[in-house]
Amino acid sequence: MKAFATEIAEAMAVSKRAVNIRASKERWPFVTDLDKGGQIKIYLSRLLPEDVRIALAKHKATNGGLIGLPGTGAGIEAGLNVRRKQAEAAERERIERERRHAAFAKLPADRQATAYARRDVLRACDGFLAAAAVNNRKRGLAEFCGLYNDGSVRMPERVREQVGRLSVSTVMRWQRDYNQAGLMGLANGYCNPRRGSTSLAEEHQKFAISMLVHHPHCTVQAINDGMHARFKGQTPHIAAIRRFVNRWKDQNSSLLLYLRNPDEWRSKRQLAVGDADEQVERLNQRWEYDSTPADVMLADGRHCLVGVIDVYSKRFKLLVSKSSRATAVAALTRRAILDWGVPEEAKTDNGSDYVSRHMVGVFEALGIEQILCPPFTPEAKPHIERAFRTFSHGIAELLPGYIGHSVADRKAIEARRSFADRLMKRAAPGEQPEPIEVNMTAEELQILVDRWCEAIYHQNKHRGLDGKTPAEVARAWQGTERRIKHERALDVLLAEAPAGDGTRVVTKKGVQFDNRYYIADEMAGLAGETVRIKLDPTDLGTIYLFGEDGGFICAAIDPLRTGHDRAEIAARTRALQKRIVTEGARELRKIAREQATRTIHNEILDYREAQIASIVELPKKSEEYTTPALEEAAKAIDAIDASRRADREMEDIAADASIYVPMEDRISLAKSTPEKKVALIFTDGDRYLNIRATAEQKGCMTVANAKWLDEFYQTPSGRFYYNNEGDIRKRLPIRIISEGAAEG
Repeated sequence: MKAFATEIAEAMAVSKRAVNIRASKERWPFVTDLDKGGQIKIYLSRLLPEDVRIALAKHKATNGGLIGLPGTGAGIEAGLNVRRKQAEAAERERIERERRHAAFAKLPADRQATAYARRDVLRACDGFLAAAAVNNRKRGLAEFCGLYNDGSVRMPERVREQVGRLSVSTVMRWQRDYNQAGLMGLANGYCNPRRGSTSLAEEHQKFAISMLVHHPHCTVQAINDGMHARFKGQTPHIAAIRRFVNRWKDQNSSLLLYLRNPDEWRSKRQLAVGDADEQVERLNQRWEYDSTPADVMLADGRHCLVGVIDVYSKRFKLLVSKSSRATAVAALTRRAILDWGVPEEAKTDNGSDYVSRHMVGVFEALGIEQILCPPFTPEAKPHIERAFRTFSHGIAELLPGYIGHSVADRKAIEARRSFADRLMKRAAPGEQPEPIEVNMTAEELQILVDRWCEAIYHQNKHRGLDGKTPAEVARAWQGTERRIKHERALDVLLAEAPAGDGTRVVTKKGVQFDNRYYIADEMAGLAGETVRIKLDPTDLGTIYLFGEDGGFICAAIDPLRTGHDRAEIAARTRALQKRIVTEGARELRKIAREQATRTIHNEILDYREAQIASIVELPKKSEEYTTPALEEAAKAIDAIDASRRADREMEDIAADASIYVPMEDRISLAKSTPEKKVALIFTDGDRYLNIRATAEQKGCMTVANAKWLDEFYQTPSGRFYYNNEGDIRKRLPIRIISEGAAEG
């Protein structure tokens, strides 16, 4: 049926303008048609609001719209009666539902326990079907019942006492009763009520739930507006929507919290049964790693904290780093191993700094099993997370440059500083205002966190340690600790590999890295082979070569870089990137100067360190720990020591060269002392000096001597002369002649 605005106005006893305003506001659907004055809107009666449709029906029935048709009035009256009965039935259902809730609360404890047990069984069944991803629900129910009956489904004892065995028909009946009447339908002796719990149509219910899923924070008014836009005004009253939304939120509070804030749901609602360290029985059995941004602004910007904790003793260690990189994790691992020993397991997340090729190789080389947590599950590492929280909510809040744990905290701190600035004396014209004091460097923060770990965290009692401190638990351990004897071998093992996996091909010039060629005597027969290299963390001029099987080959050097300190160069580079920060900011308030609370963290640490000053650590039983990788790294250290001894020999050669005695004088000296037997020793250095003297005198050199210089420049003494004098064949204006020409 179609209706014009004029007809609707007559039916509802309002003006045509009022109808047009309401139609525009509620967006009534319409079509247009041509009229004498132009276009006219024609509304579709079946899509108009309910009150408008009823008014139109009454108007047409009583004012000629349906006059003359037999039985019209009776049909309208019957339709209105049906609608009235539907409304009465909905109200009765609401009252009945409230009565059932009240009745369940009054049930005896045993009947309530039965209902709760059956509900838990239904939830376990839903979880099984979801995890198994079965296509046929009935077949899946049969499989679940079989697993439940033979004890494969582990349920609490209280559930087993109420529900001994299951069948498919029983589960289906319980599910139907629970959907219709909730817990009351699962209680013994209860008769299921009629269906229905809300006046909203199914499509309206689904739309409201979808709004809550996609927009968990939306209001009932927003849901009502969305329904009007989606269903073109054919929507229930906002009060009915509000009742449904409130009821759905109460019944699905945990799910709604998960959608709104997964971290809060994990903290408040996720079950935490069992103990995360119940399988840890030994010292250094499992370490947990993690990284977090520091809540302190330093002079060179914000840094992060890389942490490791021994799950058994709760010993905690922190490293301050500009960013959480694999090299920072390796450095923290080195400190922890030297202080605590070698762990059996390392539990980390899936961050790129922990699953990098470098760290995975380090763990494998040290014989440490790496355990990866599932993605987005910080609760899998509860001990390191709790230790970070203890630090950030403890002494970190007392440090200068503290910026808060959240955006709200930081805004509050900034507001407090702004208020303090307003109380300060204004700067004179032309003067700069005093800057906020941020004068703690990364090195100073590292010293502070080390003191805090040793003096406070390790000396405080932990509930997870039965009231003992981490220091006491570690001190009481009577087992064996795995210790690494060769510290330099550990340094080589933890050394950083170049970009990629560190593989290089040995060429005739040596191994190329960073546009330099590194050479070694041991590389003579390796041309064309692939090797893996690691960088010496203390010397830019040295790299370590390993075979593809991990075996140590040699230590190669770049003659032009030997002796340069990699750490010193890196420190200078960082120094150029740092901003110059001014020091000596004035105190904001006089009371702050008197109380000196800005340095209270040092007083706390001094006090706690004084308490433990009398404690003497007794030596523990230890054994030498090594792995094939450590043995190969030790060979690398021996090789570089041998190379440095060769360098000292070259220094001796240089000293001898400075007092060189010509060959003619040696022969004359031997002849002048016939009573003594003098054995003349001719070295490669003697031959080189004779060749150089002859070349300088005659301006020429034989082909044999020129070829001999090729081999001589590859020896330690030859490299010394090459580095100091260069190639005399290129430096001196000499000619290369044959042996015959030389004799002539």
